[in-house]
Amino acid sequence: MAKILIAILYIAAILVIGIRAGKNVKSADGFAVADRNIPFWTNVFSMSSAWIGAGATLGCASMCYAYGVSGFYLAIGVGIGATLFSLVFSKKIREEQVSTIPELIRKHLGNKCADAIALLAIFSVFSVVASQIRSLGTILTMFIPQLSLLSAIVIMTVVMLVYTVIGGMVAATKTDKLNIMLMVFAVMIILPIIAIVKMGGVANMAQTIAASEPLKMQIAGTVGWGTMLSSALYFGTSNMMSSENFLRVCGAKSAKEARGASLTATFLIYIPYLLFASFVGLAGAALIKDLGTSDSILPAMIDQLTGTVLGAILLAALLAAVMGTATSVTMMTSIMLSRDVVGRFKKLDDKGMLNLQRVFMIIVAAAGVAVGYFGSSIVSIMEDVGAPAGAALVPIFCGIFFWGKKMNEKGTLITILVAVVATLAYWAAGSPIPGVSHFVFGLVCATITMFVANGIFYKKGERPVA
Repeated sequence: MAKILIAILYIAAILVIGIRAGKNVKSADGFAVADRNIPFWTNVFSMSSAWIGAGATLGCASMCYAYGVSGFYLAIGVGIGATLFSLVFSKKIREEQVSTIPELIRKHLGNKCADAIALLAIFSVFSVVASQIRSLGTILTMFIPQLSLLSAIVIMTVVMLVYTVIGGMVAATKTDKLNIMLMVFAVMIILPIIAIVKMGGVANMAQTIAASEPLKMQIAGTVGWGTMLSSALYFGTSNMMSSENFLRVCGAKSAKEARGASLTATFLIYIPYLLFASFVGLAGAALIKDLGTSDSILPAMIDQLTGTVLGAILLAALLAAVMGTATSVTMMTSIMLSRDVVGRFKKLDDKGMLNLQRVFMIIVAAAGVAVGYFGSSIVSIMEDVGAPAGAALVPIFCGIFFWGKKMNEKGTLITILVAVVATLAYWAAGSPIPGVSHFVFGLVCATITMFVANGIFYKKGERPVA
């Protein structure tokens, strides 16, 4: 009963905060980027909450539970990607005065490239939507075991929609403050202490894990160097695009604040959180055996190793960890569909665009329920669905900001085509090169193509026709 009560209290709290914050949202820009007026520390907490989702929490713990020390590749890769995003792209993105990735592409390379990127970016971000929605349901079933996974997914998706459809980015940034406090409390303080105590103290940790399963203390473990590097490269480079934080960067008060808030969030909260979540998953490998799915290790540790009340509070913290990212990526997908798909063919006034963004929030979330329920795991959903978009976007972003004079419409369209075809063809062939994923293969092909094709079709002084 205590678990159910605390779950209800958490849900009620975010609904109240989100709905109250959303009363002043009257415009499409207010919904999408909070009128580009997010305060610095509010943005730090909000960026942290948006980045820390299922991948950072359940995903990092899951990899270390399944593969031991080698599972840290996920935390390291993602952390490097966030750092590069903060240093290299955050300030430049805010200076562009855009709200979505396709808007940025359109500004530099014209409508055709933007339309192609819009389709890829929507698929990429939607893969994150589905994984977050699945995670919300997975955690809720730990509160209420009587619920089926599908029922739990539907309940949490409805909760997320209620306050975000009303309040948009304003509501998201307000609820993120509560979410980040719960997340840090659970994953960086309480769970590590519990794990250390259960393993007999710091001095006995390595021995306890090695005695449980010696292979998990090897650096490459059962993953292998190829898979570790390939997957870390995917999550690191995709995090450089940071769809979760794109709207928050665009919503900062200035370009300088965008970079500062992003760097502060990365080093103060995000990277430490990734490492703590991975450590707790590694400890879970020694403490809990025979889980049906490694994605459930953190909820299982809370359920089996803590008391009823504390356990319920910690489970609420896991819900908070996923909720921040789930709202961000669902909003991002709906805004891209509204502005970069429908908006390309039908001119809408501000009120019409605001309403359309809200409608697409509901549609995207409903689709996320279906994909999330049938997906095999959190990490696989994100990597498999998002690979073609990541392979195209990484070299194009770098080209726009650092090779911009020679970037052109024809060369970029060929780059996008090669990224999609190479990634999907390699995946369909069963990824024949050991340790080289379909994403890495597509990324290499797209990067080479970007330089060659843009060099061939470059004409001095020519600008893309928008």
